[in-house]
Amino acid sequence: MTALQLAKSRPDVTQIGAAIMMPHTSAVGQVSAQLTDILSALSAARSFDSSDARFLGQRSASGAKEFRRISPLLDSLVTSEKSEAPTTKNIQEQLYDALASFKVRTATIAMHLDRDWRDRLFAQLDSLLAADDWQIEDETPTLASFSTFIRMLMYLRPQRRPGLGATGNGHLIASWTLGDDKLTMECLPSDFVRWNLSVFIEGERERVAAESPIQRLAAVLAPYNPSRWFNADHVS
Repeated sequence: MTALQLAKSRPDVTQIGAAIMMPHTSAVGQVSAQLTDILSALSAARSFDSSDARFLGQRSASGAKEFRRISPLLDSLVTSEKSEAPTTKNIQEQLYDALASFKVRTATIAMHLDRDWRDRLFAQLDSLLAADDWQIEDETPTLASFSTFIRMLMYLRPQRRPGLGATGNGHLIASWTLGDDKLTMECLPSDFVRWNLSVFIEGERERVAAESPIQRLAAVLAPYNPSRWFNADHVS
């Protein structure tokens, strides 16, 4: 038993994460103790307002203080890369389980996300993981990939939400576009991102591709003015 439980009867998946989380249950074991510590810390946290911060360290004093406070929580959400056990579930059940696990994972840091921003992200996930549109031969996105994705958002603090996609081997794709300038990030397990961008610099097209840990993304993207994609005052 863990500190978080899902009901035996399946609720409407579109409502998962939309309501305030129920109090966590008592449980035993190391994982349960870690989850209890995280949720206890979250109960005292305030909502994060995206206006507190701009990309590349342009944070207000309150935004910087907030980042220092949640940094230990980010570290606690690391998901190690492990082989998942084979499943006999059909694709609808696999997509349902993936969507539920993503929303539960997001709920653990929900107090640090703007409510409207989070709700729109959930709507994007609902659309991405719709069974009617899913290619049955593709793997469902993994929780390890989603954990990298949500931690990447907490580090970068983009005011504009990315477009979402998925690879055939279970990795989430986040993309931002402004005119002809594009940035795409493939979220790998264990806090690594495979990214590529295409921008015009002094009238010349420049393309870059690399793989970086999420903690280094701000630094490696800095020469390409990533605020064009991330800040709300830049609209495509």
